[in-house]
Amino acid sequence: MPRIAVDERRDLLVEAAIRVMVRDGVAKATTRSIVAEAGMALAAFHYSFRSKQELLENVIGTITAHTLDLAVERLGAEGSVEHKVRAALDSYWQHLMANPGEHRVTYELTQYALRHPGLATVAKRQYEAYIEGASKLIDSLAHSSDVTWTVPVPVIARYLIAVMDGLTLLWLNEGDDAGARAALDLAGDHLISLIRMS
Repeated sequence: MPRIAVDERRDLLVEAAIRVMVRDGVAKATTRSIVAEAGMALAAFHYSFRSKQELLENVIGTITAHTLDLAVERLGAEGSVEHKVRAALDSYWQHLMANPGEHRVTYELTQYALRHPGLATVAKRQYEAYIEGASKLIDSLAHSSDVTWTVPVPVIARYLIAVMDGLTLLWLNEGDDAGARAALDLAGDHLISLIRMS
């Protein structure tokens, strides 16, 4: 493989790790299986990451960005604040339906981290990243649409993560598209009801 920058190598290894985890599960995502998936030597992994914890944190950050970036794009589009809320929720849901394996990996990562000494901070950081991302989206919507929220942003962020987490896990386990969409619409209605027009 030609010589590549450390950041690019790290990104390639993270994406390879995600593919291995989706295909084989988190427990089987060894450093050897990850570098084989990326087409790199084992030394490339140790040169790019100080520990497995650092890799897992990067995997979580990357998967979160896959959905967050789409939602940010939708919030920046033209339209009413109501349309933006529904479009952002829909962007997440479209990603879930197109990439269910990635979303299964996030739940598996949480449990894996909690069951392995020294990795518990990974699970804690995972949900901190979710709340931070949701808070940014909520703030972004308020600023771009010149509205305010009737409830503090940290509370809405936690509510949003809890709802989306629950809906995602439910859909992954039962596969009821219509039921999930109806519940997603209800969540959108509730979020919109928390908006105060300026």
